[in-house]
Amino acid sequence: MSIISSIGVTSGIDYNQLISGLLELERQPIYRLQNRQAEYNEKISVYNTLTSKLNTLKDAMDKLRNSTNFYEKTASVSDDTVISATASNSASAGIYTIEPHSVAGKIQLAAVDRRTGTTSFTSSTDVVNSSGVTQTFEYTYNGTTRTLSVADGSTLEDLRDAINSDSGNPGVTATIVNVGTSDYRLVLTGQDSGSTMTITITANTDLTGFSDTDFTAHTAQDAKFRIGGVDVVKSSNTVSDVIPGVTFTLKAESTTSVTITVNNDIDTIRQNIEDFVTAYNDVVDYIDTNTAYDVTTRTGSPLTGESTPRNIMTRLQDIVTARVGSNPEDLRTLAQLGITTDYETGHLEIDSATLEEKLTTDLSDVETLFDDQTSGIAYEMYSYIDDVTDSTSGSITIRVDGLEDSVADISDEITEMQDRLTILEENLRRQFAALESLLTEFNAQSSFLTNLINNL
Repeated sequence: MSIISSIGVTSGIDYNQLISGLLELERQPIYRLQNRQAEYNEKISVYNTLTSKLNTLKDAMDKLRNSTNFYEKTASVSDDTVISATASNSASAGIYTIEPHSVAGKIQLAAVDRRTGTTSFTSSTDVVNSSGVTQTFEYTYNGTTRTLSVADGSTLEDLRDAINSDSGNPGVTATIVNVGTSDYRLVLTGQDSGSTMTITITANTDLTGFSDTDFTAHTAQDAKFRIGGVDVVKSSNTVSDVIPGVTFTLKAESTTSVTITVNNDIDTIRQNIEDFVTAYNDVVDYIDTNTAYDVTTRTGSPLTGESTPRNIMTRLQDIVTARVGSNPEDLRTLAQLGITTDYETGHLEIDSATLEEKLTTDLSDVETLFDDQTSGIAYEMYSYIDDVTDSTSGSITIRVDGLEDSVADISDEITEMQDRLTILEENLRRQFAALESLLTEFNAQSSFLTNLINNL
């Protein structure tokens, strides 16, 4: 017997529509399961976003629980055209005066004026070797000698490039300088400064016009300055061993004193605190939005009724209102630092004037308010968030794992119900096909009897 798939020929019944209606009634439990599954998936998504926001707050706390971040230093100079400076955490705040100074210079050899001789160069592409054979150019820099072969037909640019591309170059840069009309010269410059640096053209050089006497030396010199009444001489313009924790560079000579001022980097600390407040308020808003219940419409949010977000919010609020007992009485709470809670919104708010005063006058106490290993605000909050978001044992992870298990169970249940619906549909089609066949048989018998009676 064929399974019916359309309108019955005998009965005129639309079996497809009838079967669809019956199956739709049977699908209602599936729809309810799918809706519940969608709710669980939405909860999972919200929890994942909450974890991300908590991790942002945790990152902000990480900066505030690290004591070294409270002692970063900045260095400013009174004239940054002649000196630049940086300061590390180990530097002491203060003002340092660099008295009139000279900068260290690098050794240079510059080719002499050749415009009256046969070896003058009117272009950087002039040939330096037209002897018909390969010649030698050899120089010594700071005790290291390099010998270069200069092929016949080589230009001034070729010689420069050969020096600069030499894999054994000890630190010499060759350049071509146009010092006037038709006057191109080769200049050799050492990379190191200091009066002990030297460059010489050796006697082995047979390249015409490039012997030692064809160059003028500009002697390297040491950097000299005075600080704290003491004369200092350095071979480098970058000095890192005179003021502890401070590195400064002499950029130009000066006839007047220049001051270097080292301060605590209050701007960075303030920014770290503001980042913490912003991240905290973001978590507050997110939890509030996703646990809210509208009494007018009687509609909830994805996490309405969930205990996990409520517990998280309660713990965070406890931390930001806690006292750090190891601190002085006047700076044991965030409120005393100028960070208070708006009890309508749950937000933290900053009193900038109070915060600035405490950062300027009580920096060490501000530090321990956050990073005390027993009850510091940042220490406590970082540890709590680390626990609650732990990928194995965190309360959010455990809740999400439970929701994911429920989603998987529902998927299995839906699959089983859909399989049963498939079987039900096949059975209905067989039953209706049998009914249609029976009606056809009845009609045939009715026609036979009618004809029989009519023929009596």
